[in-house]
Order: sequence, then structure tokens, then C-alpha cells
Amino acid sequence: MLRQIVASFVLGCSSIAFAQSAAPPRVVVPDKLAGSWVLINSSVEADVPNIAKNISMPGCAAVSFVVESDGSTSTIKVQRVVPPGDLAKIAQSMAKNMRFEPTVSNAGRSRVFSWLIFPFNLPQDAAGRTAVMQQCQIDKVSWNDR
Repeated sequence: MLRQIVASFVLGCSSIAFAQSAAPPRVVVPDKLAGSWVLINSSVEADVPNIAKNISMPGCAAVSFVVESDGSTSTIKVQRVVPPGDLAKIAQSMAKNMRFEPTVSNAGRSRVFSWLIFPFNLPQDAAGRTAVMQQCQIDKVSWNDR
């Protein structure tokens, strides 16, 4: 009898824990991400292939991800990349290596789903940089876009 009670309790607790971790994260637009999580990397490592298509050209990649409760990233997806080529793989590896710390307002370490734009080889002039970055602008990404 005691074993059944303990087994039921353990199963019940694990079901609750699974339900909490399986709940979709809150969607946060990039401008509001720093209200919940702060990027702590001073630089982000990237896996850059020796030979790749369009990696020396000006470009950008919009990448969506989940910031997990431990500050790591998961569910990483390149939503847009300009120009087409291997910048997507590089941006994905950069997102994988990002680490975050929760803000005071996120003391509960709530998971969030957001996105960022990674620039590559931007031109020196402001107008040129803006023109490249606008190509990767995404106004909204939903949890279903992961």
C-alpha cells in the first residue's frame, strides 16, 4: 500500500514537472528581451567553415530561439538570411553559444521565445548598414514559427 502511494506521488510530481517544462515559453520581441534576460557573453563564438558560400559578403541572419531557465538557448531556427548561403549555419552556431542571466523582474527564470538579427561584414557607411539589416527585419515571430 505504501509503495502504491509513493509511486502515485512520484508519478504525479513528475507529470506536473513535465507539464511545466512542456508549456510554451512567453514570446518576447527583441526590444523587450533585456527586460527578462541579459546577454552575458562579451563575445559569441561561431563555427565558421573554411570554405562557404557568401560568407565574405555583407549580410544578416534573423534567428529565433528560446532562452531556457538556465540561461542557455534552445529551439534555434534561422528565420531569414541574406544573402542565401552559409551565413545561416554561422548564425545558428552563434545563437547556440549565447548565454543569458535573468533580470530582477525575471527572478523566476521564466523561459522566453525571441529572435535577434546577426550582422555580417556590414558596410562602413550608416546607410549601407541600415540597408543590409533591413533585409532581415522581422516584425513578429510566433511560437508556431519555431
